[in-house]
Amino acid sequence: MEFLTRLWLFAITLIFFANALFYSPPTAGRELTDPSDFLKVCGTAIRNKSGKGKRVYLRGTNAGGWLVHEEWMCPTSAPDAKTIRDVLEARFGAETRDELLDVYRDAYWTERDFDNCAAMGMTAIRLPFIYWDIADEDANILPGGFDRLDWFVENCARRGMYVILDLHGAYGSQSGKHHSGQINDGKQLYFSEENRAKTVKLWEGIARHYKGNPAIAAYDFLNEPERDVGYTDEVQWEFYDELYRAVRAIDPDHIITFEACWWPDSLPNPKQYGWENVMYQYHHYAWSASNNAQGIKEHSMGESLLILKKRHKTPVFIGEFTNFNQPDAWQFTLDQYNKLGFHWTTWTYKVTSTSSWGLYNHNPPRVDVYNDSEAEIREKWALTGYEHAAENPLKDVIAEYLPGRK
Repeated sequence: MEFLTRLWLFAITLIFFANALFYSPPTAGRELTDPSDFLKVCGTAIRNKSGKGKRVYLRGTNAGGWLVHEEWMCPTSAPDAKTIRDVLEARFGAETRDELLDVYRDAYWTERDFDNCAAMGMTAIRLPFIYWDIADEDANILPGGFDRLDWFVENCARRGMYVILDLHGAYGSQSGKHHSGQINDGKQLYFSEENRAKTVKLWEGIARHYKGNPAIAAYDFLNEPERDVGYTDEVQWEFYDELYRAVRAIDPDHIITFEACWWPDSLPNPKQYGWENVMYQYHHYAWSASNNAQGIKEHSMGESLLILKKRHKTPVFIGEFTNFNQPDAWQFTLDQYNKLGFHWTTWTYKVTSTSSWGLYNHNPPRVDVYNDSEAEIREKWALTGYEHAAENPLKDVIAEYLPGRK
């Protein structure tokens, strides 16, 4: 296996030199407000100046845990975000529920966090959100519905970082998993005309709002859209196409990224649907080798080889991944992704406990949404900010492979 590893490294080194011929490093701190910053797919590359400029690599992290609560990585006792919302509304009313969630969000991510990401050399942050963050149950944009997303995009733009808008939770849930915001059988989106229509309407509203905004790198239509069966096929592809047609009628310019569950052969050739200016996305988690650096390396090599064999001639985006608490595996994988010209965002910026998943770790008191008083919830969720977090030693390892550094 060591021989195969050396052979693999030699092969991707050749690819690296080919990519390097057309690469210019990003300008640190340059505000992304000029039309020349607008990104477009050009073959397997992404370039600014609407595809006519320099090659740009989207590399950074996810803002997971800010707008999307996941019990394992956020200070809450509820199984999913819908439960949090429903229980808090039943106990305190919708207005107080929203105030409590605002306490959490205002503390969890501040301007200091944008500074941290920019200082590492990131060029992009993937922003997960759920439909209810910006729209009502009929997909009408709420008054001020874009305020938080706009604040995030503007702060990234001022620091020279692009944003990938990631719909982590669609109407009815695209996966049925907790990270979609609600746990169910996974059939409540694709097989519901009502929820499909509302999700299309939501993306139409997003496209109208962000059309022409150069700080938006891409629209990520559906996070991990596996419908609780572990793969994507024509069911998802047809809905992808429905979303694509609706958004392209409003916004013909922004990149669209389609996600696989989980392999390259679970996405169609874009020519099959006439998709243009698209980027294909994969999530890599070597669950069976979490304590084995060599196993993670082999997993990374295997998945990357599959992508190269069937990359569909689109840019490659590893939208979520971790190499657990294995520094050698992090160095190997990030070096490999960079040499292959992949775009990537780690999962994720901050998590509870001292796990290897976050660039920062914190351990605020866990909120019991069923029993804690309003005052107790406010007090606990106010402790989720940077000042109560500690850097993960792996943060410096990852920083060395960001575009601003290496």
